Amino acid sequence: MKERPQSTRLSLTVIVAAAVLLGLTMGVMFYTSHKMLQQTVEQLVSREMNAIYLCIRNKLAKVEVTMDNMSWVTYENLDYPDDMFTTTRRLVKNNPDFLSSGVAFTPYFYKNKGKWFEPFAVRRQDGTIEVMQLGSAEHDYTKMDFFTVPLEKKKSCWTKPYMDNEGAHTMVTTYSVPVYLPSGEYVAVVAADLDANWMNEILEEAKTYKSTRRYLVSGQYELLSGNDSPVIREAISLIQQDDKDKDNDGYITMKDERGEKIHVFYHAVGGKTDWILINILDDSEIFGKLRSIRLLLILLVGAGLLALGLIIYRSSRNLKRFNKVNAEKERIGGELQVASRIQQSMLPANHLQRDDVEIYASLTPAREVGGDLYDYFIRDEKLFFCIGDTSGKGAPSAMLMGVTHSLFRAFSLHENNPARIMQAVNESACQGNDSNMFVTFFIGVLDLPTGRLHYCDGGHDRPLILGMSGQEEAVISLECNPHLPVGVWPDTKFTEQEVLLPPETILFLYTDGLTEAKDLAHKQFGLDRIKDTLTGCIKAGQPAQELLPTLSREVHLFVGEAEQSDDLAMLAIRYTPRRFECIVDELLILQNKVQDIEKLGPFINEVSEKINLDKPLVRKLRLAVEEALVNVIDYAYPVGTEGLVTLRMMSDGKRLKMMIIDSGIPFDPTLRERADTTLSAEDRQIGGLGILLVRELMDAINYERDNGQNILTLIKNINA
Repeated sequence: MKERPQSTRLSLTVIVAAAVLLGLTMGVMFYTSHKMLQQTVEQLVSREMNAIYLCIRNKLAKVEVTMDNMSWVTYENLDYPDDMFTTTRRLVKNNPDFLSSGVAFTPYFYKNKGKWFEPFAVRRQDGTIEVMQLGSAEHDYTKMDFFTVPLEKKKSCWTKPYMDNEGAHTMVTTYSVPVYLPSGEYVAVVAADLDANWMNEILEEAKTYKSTRRYLVSGQYELLSGNDSPVIREAISLIQQDDKDKDNDGYITMKDERGEKIHVFYHAVGGKTDWILINILDDSEIFGKLRSIRLLLILLVGAGLLALGLIIYRSSRNLKRFNKVNAEKERIGGELQVASRIQQSMLPANHLQRDDVEIYASLTPAREVGGDLYDYFIRDEKLFFCIGDTSGKGAPSAMLMGVTHSLFRAFSLHENNPARIMQAVNESACQGNDSNMFVTFFIGVLDLPTGRLHYCDGGHDRPLILGMSGQEEAVISLECNPHLPVGVWPDTKFTEQEVLLPPETILFLYTDGLTEAKDLAHKQFGLDRIKDTLTGCIKAGQPAQELLPTLSREVHLFVGEAEQSDDLAMLAIRYTPRRFECIVDELLILQNKVQDIEKLGPFINEVSEKINLDKPLVRKLRLAVEEALVNVIDYAYPVGTEGLVTLRMMSDGKRLKMMIIDSGIPFDPTLRERADTTLSAEDRQIGGLGILLVRELMDAINYERDNGQNILTLIKNINA
């Protein structure tokens, strides 16, 4: 027998070895890909369910907070039964999410009203609000869940969806809050109805996969929303068996009626409901393409093995290397596109126009993703904003940008001092920062009623102020204390600075991608060109919205054909304060004693008569101002310290502005936690409703420390 040539044996050995190696590689790749895809799907579904969960919880929480506070208002107005009709109507009018609202009293609570007394208001399809007395023998609410369940549980709760034939004439779900007398007697239920159809609308939003089916079930596993089918019934049965800990969160798999595998995720809605959100996906949609790819790879490998005997070792190795590099490039390119979309979605809108401020922003990354960021939002009549530039470029900078943006949002939600916000962001950014990346960061807090700007600069380029009155130059740099960037040292100390912005002033912020933009000769655009361009805009009378496009054009003309070398972010803030023309301006000066609160009622009544306010609104004003005054008396002056508190009430006929001024220690009541409104009126101290009630009763609230004084401003629109 003729012996095979050594090259043939070598080729066969290489082919067999390659076949075994490719087979193992494919198995590992498929297993790893399957696992990674499974994890990705779980993350996507988790994000979807969290978004749906937050949407449901936010909608329910608004109703819960409003109605919990309305129970106390109802108790305060028990002597005015006919006012309940006005209360329910205003409640529906001022809360667009409410379909209807009512107050159902226990039988014969008002003898002259008969057995059933239920003031009720409902928003009809044409937008009108109909008010009626709904209780009757045909509509015996004393036998309905929204009335009986709170009595049984002795707490507020949600009902499962039901058909309201007499009132709303549609499917609704109701949030009911019991009202008790100080003696503990159950006297009424304050209720708000939501159209049950909103559940189906929310469940159908933002589906990543076409086969996604979402359902909402009760804690007793009754279907509340979603189309009934054998699949959901089987899923509910398995969830009951799987959810042994009753935490209503988990993941299971099952077979449908065709024997196809499906994935079931469930998540508790929480709050004051026992509802469960269920998400169902088809396995074929998730992993079908992966199985097709596996089959295609098997065919390709077979063809490659046949050709391998002709190509030999080096060609085969180069081909595999090429395929691997190409696949990696495609993967990275796809991930960068997704990352770019996610990064852009994190930022607020590139413009905002109000009657007291205008904001214009732009962000141009040098690559698919960048490290520059800006952000802004308004809370308590204060504009919180920031701009930053992370070290480096590309994906690492983008990740640091996302972290910094999230930290700014998290810490500024409950803090007004920009230096303390910067300190908190810096301490968090330094934790685990093994890559030694940093962020130049500028944080500002603009008090919109006064124009007082509080700011802190963390190694960032100084902002420019345009059009300050009394300045020879049209554009000047804002004075900033030198600080290290965020992420360098955890114990870096940051200081707050303050400046007063005159009306029509524009604050311009930018990153070094503007000053360091280079042309083909590597010359930089520079700060002087920025100032010249802005000065020209001011002299030409260009509006604020034209500043950023004009600067972008100038930079583009300067760099010419040169490639953009750095990310570029710009932010322009134009301060346009409202004018307040007073037709009424009255003062009340009180000692910092709770007993002096007795003077408040006559004072508010006197001012209200001058501007013809109705009694329900006067009661709300008194309640809000009393709560704010008691907070000031309790906290602004230490125990044993005497001082004065001034209440100034002003009106221009459209709005009522109430300013509470004291010279006590710095105290911002807007940062206080909400009080326990479940206590009876006798057990609750004066002012115990907390700032949450003040926010509910007022249209705007603002705190500012000025010249050693605390100034709390409450605003109520009265022209409606």
